[in-house]
Amino acid sequence: MRNVYLTILDVDATLIFWIGVLVAWMLASNGMTNTIAFFVGWVRDVSPAVQLAVIMTDRNRTQMNVLRLIYSDSQILLCKWHVLRAMRSHFNTSEFPELWARVKALVNASQSADFVQLWVEISNDPSVPQSFVQYMRTEWIPEVKLWAMVMWKNRSILEEGNTNMLLKVYVFHFSAAIR
Repeated sequence: MRNVYLTILDVDATLIFWIGVLVAWMLASNGMTNTIAFFVGWVRDVSPAVQLAVIMTDRNRTQMNVLRLIYSDSQILLCKWHVLRAMRSHFNTSEFPELWARVKALVNASQSADFVQLWVEISNDPSVPQSFVQYMRTEWIPEVKLWAMVMWKNRSILEEGNTNMLLKVYVFHFSAAIR
């Protein structure tokens, strides 16, 4: 079976496995490697015919390392919602609205030339906090293939990070309902 997608959300190490529909969900008391490895291994073992094409995660390094070990042939991508949330946490979007617009455009750029131009503008703009530029250079630019839409051409809707946002909203409302 091909074109199966796995989405990892970090809600106390939440794992969602799907073929368009939620099949399994793990809520754990911790995000430890052994806990995540146990569950991901279990998903693999109960579905040996399933070969995951793409795994979407929120950049939790423990999850990513486990997934690379257990699903070594799968492509790991980062959820766009989580990427933008992480990037904007390193500057005040109200104080730098133009930077925020450019960061969103950078993440969503569909053409290589646009992506490069936006990055050059951001990294060379004297009004942009240098701490943010350095953060981008060390944390995000080296992993551009995991998060930039320009690298994700010809993908189905299930492979886009926006679907993760819908699941986050569901988790939020579900959690509120059971409290």
